[in-house]
Amino acid sequence: MVTGATGFLGGGLARRLLALGLPATRLRCLVRDRGRASSLPAVSLRVGDLAADDGAAQLRDAVRGVATVVHLAGALQGVRAADFDRVNVTGTQRLVDAVREQAPGAFVVCVSSLAAAGPSVDGATSTLPPDQARPVSWYGDSKRRGELAVVASGLPFTIVRPPVVYGSGDAATRLLFRQALAPLVAVPWRAAPLSIVHADDVVEALVLAIARRARGAILPLDGPERTDTHALNRAIAAACDRRSRLLRVPLPLVRGAAFAADAFCRLRGTSSFFSRDKVREIAACGWVADGEGARRTLGFTPRIHLHEGLAAVAAAEGHAARA
Repeated sequence: MVTGATGFLGGGLARRLLALGLPATRLRCLVRDRGRASSLPAVSLRVGDLAADDGAAQLRDAVRGVATVVHLAGALQGVRAADFDRVNVTGTQRLVDAVREQAPGAFVVCVSSLAAAGPSVDGATSTLPPDQARPVSWYGDSKRRGELAVVASGLPFTIVRPPVVYGSGDAATRLLFRQALAPLVAVPWRAAPLSIVHADDVVEALVLAIARRARGAILPLDGPERTDTHALNRAIAAACDRRSRLLRVPLPLVRGAAFAADAFCRLRGTSSFFSRDKVREIAACGWVADGEGARRTLGFTPRIHLHEGLAAVAAAEGHAARA
């Protein structure tokens, strides 16, 4: 079963499993809305909402008898800690409770985030267990506590922590491209090192995690090369045959803009990728993952280099370089 199957990574994983020959009758995709899952086989769909207080019966039915659960559902945006906790913490706890009751032998692949481990400039802290991790954002802490729920469940598990993930069809990637192609690109005053990985590589890592079933492993993912917050904008612009003009912005101004953005979102009852919580991550020293554990445990080696992946996104999203 794949949770979050209508999302960017969840949909990619479901399609990859089907392409590898998994019969649609043996794939369960947990979705909140069948109408958003038109690209998935109808026979695979199970309706359920991890954030719903009255959804326990649906969830128990969805997980009954499954052999593997890949947990990808998650809240990425919010203006309050509770906005993240609803799915990332409470929803994860509901999921593992249902699995323990209805499929106690199931293996869980929990897709977390490098944000759960906390900042790192060299990957040294990216493999810390969740009880030792020190995230700096509400989002990161919610993913950390989701990990704790999985660890405490007694179920066999692998936890995967992707860093920045990009690819065509992704809302966050589109935002990165819009920012990098603006006449002036606002960036943090100081460049911070980043790990970044293409979505297709993450999907391949998850396929390996399903196959290898490495009990108790906590595996950050890294891409073929690392970048930083300034160089990434330049690389995106170069993929579109453009030059990026960076405007370094002092952190207090960034925090002020985020405060205004959160206030606007509260008034409208919405959320945004840019928020005070995201600024907590922007202000960190860096977000670098140690990919050695994934290489050693899963045999995972990322294939898609940054310039190739960004060029593919540019072509798919209509920003292709001019001939």
